[in-house]
Amino acid sequence: MISERELERRLERARQNRDLEPAFFRCLLDARVYAHAPVSDDHSRLRLLQFQHPDGFLAVPFFTSLEKARPPTGITAKIVPLRGRQFLELTHGAAVMLNPNDGGCLLFPEEVSALLRSGTVARVEKFDLESEIPFLVMDEANPPVWLMQALIALYEGLPFVEVAYLLEVAPSEHPERHTFLIAVGVAKEHAERTACATITALQSAVAKADIPLDLTSFDPDQDLPEYLRRPGAMCFFGPRK
Repeated sequence: MISERELERRLERARQNRDLEPAFFRCLLDARVYAHAPVSDDHSRLRLLQFQHPDGFLAVPFFTSLEKARPPTGITAKIVPLRGRQFLELTHGAAVMLNPNDGGCLLFPEEVSALLRSGTVARVEKFDLESEIPFLVMDEANPPVWLMQALIALYEGLPFVEVAYLLEVAPSEHPERHTFLIAVGVAKEHAERTACATITALQSAVAKADIPLDLTSFDPDQDLPEYLRRPGAMCFFGPRK
């Protein structure tokens, strides 16, 4: 088992170089981590404390070292050492955050499932659309059938996704470079989880099929963005009632 210092060194290197993230997560599964549990708890199973993330959802904190795990003033908790894999299995279904007081590393439930299953987490690159859209929307999108089936199955399992569109787009400067764009209508507090879940579910298959794919989100309670009113914007999911 690697030392606390080595685990933290690998975490810092992964923050500076995303190519090192897979090696860090594999290491995390076998490393000793620390979590918080109630001081007095007579439940037959170990229960861990959660905190409210700034985006509004609950997350279970865990830590790379005993020092970082010391509860802040005013918080009563006991520190529980666990193997990384054991911690993730115990908290399966919850969002977890490593070292939340140091900027943290947030993993959503879908990412935890992938990490436990395959030993890796998909890389998510943020993609935001500007108000003046710098791309062309094709008059008709022609995505693979398997892609649409995978997206519908995924969003059916994410109750906070209200509606989703798919477009075939190209940069204005290079109209020959087509890519697919998924636009998901979801409340702001669930946008990051939706992106992570989508990329986690699709990354391997999309890479094998060599399909360029981007993802963005919009507030379903606001007016529909102009680019989604184009003829080529295909609504394939929702809206939920």
